[in-house]
Amino acid sequence: MTLPLSTRLSFAASGTATGLIANGVQYFLLLYYSQVLGLNPFLAGLAMMIALVFDAISDPLIGRWSDRMNHRLGRRHPFLFFAIVPAALAYYLLWDPPALSEAGLFWYLLGVAIALRLTLTTHAVPFNALLPELAGAYDDRTKLMNYSYSASWFFGTLMAVAMYAYWLADTPDYPDGAGILRADGYVQAGAVAAVGAFVCMLYAALATRRYIPDLAPPPPDSTSVRQMLREVGTTLNDRSFLAMLMAGTFSFAASGTSTALWAYMQTYFWGFDSEQISAMLAAQLLSAVLAFGLIPKLTRNREKRGVLIQMSIASMVVGTGPVFLSLLGLFPGTDHAALYPTMLVVGVVQVTLIVITSTLTASMIADIVEHRELVTGRREEGLLFSVQSFIGKVAGGVGVLTGGVMLGLIEFPTNTAAVDVAREIVERLGWLYGPTLAVFYSLSIVALGFYQIDRQAHERNLEALGRSQPIGRST
Repeated sequence: MTLPLSTRLSFAASGTATGLIANGVQYFLLLYYSQVLGLNPFLAGLAMMIALVFDAISDPLIGRWSDRMNHRLGRRHPFLFFAIVPAALAYYLLWDPPALSEAGLFWYLLGVAIALRLTLTTHAVPFNALLPELAGAYDDRTKLMNYSYSASWFFGTLMAVAMYAYWLADTPDYPDGAGILRADGYVQAGAVAAVGAFVCMLYAALATRRYIPDLAPPPPDSTSVRQMLREVGTTLNDRSFLAMLMAGTFSFAASGTSTALWAYMQTYFWGFDSEQISAMLAAQLLSAVLAFGLIPKLTRNREKRGVLIQMSIASMVVGTGPVFLSLLGLFPGTDHAALYPTMLVVGVVQVTLIVITSTLTASMIADIVEHRELVTGRREEGLLFSVQSFIGKVAGGVGVLTGGVMLGLIEFPTNTAAVDVAREIVERLGWLYGPTLAVFYSLSIVALGFYQIDRQAHERNLEALGRSQPIGRST
């Protein structure tokens, strides 16, 4: 028996949609509104932060709502179909604002960003909550999330490469690196990504629609707020879930710090120019392909927890090792020919590990669903996945804040070319960056040690619930 191709492709489609949108929001939105449209960077950042807060709060609300939805389309699909048009439209409108005053542009960015994040959550949380039912087997859950995260990183990175190579490339009107100021490039890219997200979300909803009659019905709704909170507390009161929650908190804090300081490290610490950074991004397309091929081999007949701990240790070594070695004079210097190819390979490995650890994390959370159902009598996949998503967004924001605090502590200069920044300041950045990431990674690894659900425990859970045959498989 195998997972049907349409089911695997539905998870790849969902991952692609979120990857296309997340890439634009995370890497280009602040640049576009502040440098191209002229919005004060503080106001642009404030609008994005407020939208993120709304998004984080909405995760558990939408997750629990989708657990309790009683509709002819089941618990999840009303949300999946609803999100398609609003999410795609909001993403396009984000890149094509009307002519407004600075105050008007702030409110426009805030409103559309909130709408985008809410509607994308309306797709992502309920769709991921399908995982435990469509893939009941221990390894099948990892396979489906492998499709999702590999596609998300591949197509998100492909979009970033296309941005620099085509839509934001230099032209006679925008020479010498000024291509990033081409407003029409952002609008065109936004339209392409919006159409891509629309098609992918539509396919993900349609491809899984046939399973609706076989999916679990909603549990009885709570009769009071107190009962609802008691039920939520009972569901989340699980050692394995709390272990994943703590591990995710520190892991997301590490990735948030790394993302916030990525451009600083590549430009100032390692001394790479824009062409080298662009090529590095292009090389990272290989990361998703490598992760997609490696995950089945890494997890075959092995426990997810052990593999995740090993991959997390590798992430810490790859993410901080070159920085420490460079500070100690044991790594190729900025003028050494071996530095760039070495760091290009390091970047590919680092992103490969991110895809692998993200996939395993989602698969392990799925295994908690039946573990809690045996205790509570309720299937609340949406709540479990949404809380993890909530923590990821909050911790990611903490990581960004950590990066800003680090830059402030060393009084890193602004509007200064890389060659003009004193080397001692750059080294201070490295001495803060490396240990901070190492601490976050270490705490995440320690937390993973408290996760208890292994292959045998999961199979016992399925047997106790009478679900030896998952609905998402075909002969």
